[in-house]
Amino acid sequence: MHERRAPLALRGRLLAVLALPLLVLMVIGTVADYRQASRVANEAYDHSLASTAVALASRLDDEDGDVDVDLPKQAEAVLRADSVDKVFLLVADPQGRIRAGDKELLPFVADVESPTPAFRTLRIGHDKVRVAALRHRTGRTVATVVVAETLLKRERAARQIVVTTILANLAQTLAALAILFFGVRYALRPLDAVSEQVARRSPDKLDPIPDDDAPREIRPLLAAINRLMHSLSEAGIAQRAFISNAAHQLRTPITGLQTQLELAADSLPAEARPRIARLLAATSKLAHLTHQLLALARSAPEATDPARHQIVALDQLLEEAATDFVDRALAHQIDLGFAPAPAAVRGSQWLLKELLANLIDNALQYCPPGAHVTARCGSAADGSAWLEVEDDGPGIPESLRERIFERFFRLATDQEQGSGLGLAIVKEVALRHGAEVQVLTPAGGQGVCFRIRFPQQVLAIGG
Repeated sequence: MHERRAPLALRGRLLAVLALPLLVLMVIGTVADYRQASRVANEAYDHSLASTAVALASRLDDEDGDVDVDLPKQAEAVLRADSVDKVFLLVADPQGRIRAGDKELLPFVADVESPTPAFRTLRIGHDKVRVAALRHRTGRTVATVVVAETLLKRERAARQIVVTTILANLAQTLAALAILFFGVRYALRPLDAVSEQVARRSPDKLDPIPDDDAPREIRPLLAAINRLMHSLSEAGIAQRAFISNAAHQLRTPITGLQTQLELAADSLPAEARPRIARLLAATSKLAHLTHQLLALARSAPEATDPARHQIVALDQLLEEAATDFVDRALAHQIDLGFAPAPAAVRGSQWLLKELLANLIDNALQYCPPGAHVTARCGSAADGSAWLEVEDDGPGIPESLRERIFERFFRLATDQEQGSGLGLAIVKEVALRHGAEVQVLTPAGGQGVCFRIRFPQQVLAIGG
């Protein structure tokens, strides 16, 4: 199977789409600039070569119908002077005889007809040369003047033109790409802002994303996302409403069933009472599960309105919990202690009470007889509040301390067959209050300590 290639980012797509035409234009521009510059350079060299031919023609005269060449050595040296190329000169009479110059040019005389310099690129031996030739009339005679030079200057100029043109076009292209890069980054800043806004949202925040400041091009995308979140929100509300309604509907018949079983236990023979006791235990677990499902549904973000939060004294919650759990602790032979200290947070009183109740219930459920459970609260030095429930029971392995907050997760050593919802409710309630749940090992090294740390800003709001 072929590995699927990751799609390009939007920035990469834009830069690729814009950079490719720029590179093509750079190549086209380089070729065009090179041709234009080469043409201008060649015209300049041809003009110089034509000037040499005209200067040579000016040295001709008619002597009794014959061609006379007045070309002293100094003048010839000036015409041939070139530090780079080799220059060839030739003057021929109408009969094609050489009157002055180089015989290598004699083959080019026959087809010269223009009185103005005509140019051709030919070859002399192994060298390519540029030739300028003209027919010059002097009195009654017509002479042919041919001047040629090798192409070293032209080739060197062509190389310089290539390098200069490529560097200039490359610099322009790189500058354009840099402008595109920063321009694309600037243009996509609104999209980055929307992405950051979505990334900062918590999973349970499903209200619409505002699109007032969003670019027009991404508003359809935001509208689609908002429709999706609205659908998810409605689905979540419907699910929690179903759980809440089902739990409410179950509570009454379960309570009635418990009452009837308790009454039946007194009137049945002794041999039938163990079965009734097992039915009562199962019914009690079912009632507990129903209560936790209802609490979980009510702790959802749609069910808790931060505007209705109030100042909650954590020490008073501990006192109320003492009343609710002392009898159960005595029945299980567990030493349940409370160490309240003044501490207050802003939140939902019934939710925080549910959090504490689940922590204490969890400790009592898993600790063996003779164990110690302690619930504490207090304030930190920075003014933030905390709540702890500590026990010296079997503890929780380090590897499972993250999973215990998953719904319906139970430890393999769970002999009580709990519902697996207690710690999930603790996590959900802490999240609703911006608090952090820590699972610690007590100082003695035995058991487990659940610590709820409320942020300082919660207290500031409460003040």
